[in-house]
Amino acid sequence: MPKIRHALLNALLSSAILAGSVQASAAEKVVATDLEPLHHVILENKYVTVMRVLIQPGHSTLYHEQHLDYVNTHIEGSPVKIEYPDKPANNTEMKTGNVKFGEHQGKSDTDKVTNTGNNVNHQVAFEINIPGPQHFGGATRPSNEAFQQVLDKKTVKGWKVTLKPGESTGEYTQHGPGVRVFFTEGRVLLADPTHVNRVKEVWVHPGDAFLTEPGKVDITAASGENIVFNDYELL
Repeated sequence: MPKIRHALLNALLSSAILAGSVQASAAEKVVATDLEPLHHVILENKYVTVMRVLIQPGHSTLYHEQHLDYVNTHIEGSPVKIEYPDKPANNTEMKTGNVKFGEHQGKSDTDKVTNTGNNVNHQVAFEINIPGPQHFGGATRPSNEAFQQVLDKKTVKGWKVTLKPGESTGEYTQHGPGVRVFFTEGRVLLADPTHVNRVKEVWVHPGDAFLTEPGKVDITAASGENIVFNDYELL
C-alpha cells in the first residue's frame, strides 16, 4: 500500500510540475516573429519578410507567434530546445543545410527556441506575407544534376543548387517572386537577360540572401570552389 501511495504522489507531483511549467510559459511575453529580437529583418517586399536568426549558445528567443507560411533555411545548425505555451518542450536538432517549412497559414503557432549546442545557431527564414497560392505560374527548374528539389508546398517550392567551378545553371524562367540563400562563399555571375553576354558579378558569403523577381535566370559559378545555394519560388 505505501508503494501505491508513493507512486500516486509522484504522478500527482509530476503533473503539478508540468502544469506549473505550462502556466509559467503561458505568462511569458509573446511577440510577432518579425519583432522577436533575435529575428533580424534583412529584406522585405509585399510578398516576403526575410529574417536572419542568430542564437548564441545557451540563449533563447522570446515566445513568438507564427501565423504565416514560414520557410527556414539552416545555415549553421545546432541542438535546440523548443518550448510551447500549451504542451511539453521538444529537444531536437536543427541540422546544417536542412530546410523546415511551417504551414501556419490560417492558424497561429507559438514557440520559443533555446540553443543547447556550442556554436551560434544561424538561420535565414522568411514569412510569406500574402495568403496563397497566388498562381504566378508553374515553378520549374532545369532537369540536370545541379538542381535537387528540397521543398514542394502549395505556396512555395525550393531547390538546392550545386554548381561546380565554371558551371552554369543554364537559362530558365522564374514565374513568381522568390528568395535565394547561399551556403558557400565565392563569385557568381548573374546573366543580364536584356543584354547579350553581359552579367552582374557578385561575391557571396554563407548566409547571404537575395530577393528574386520573375524573368529569365542564368547563374554561373566563377570561383575555384563549388557554389551552393537554395532557390525558392512562390506559387
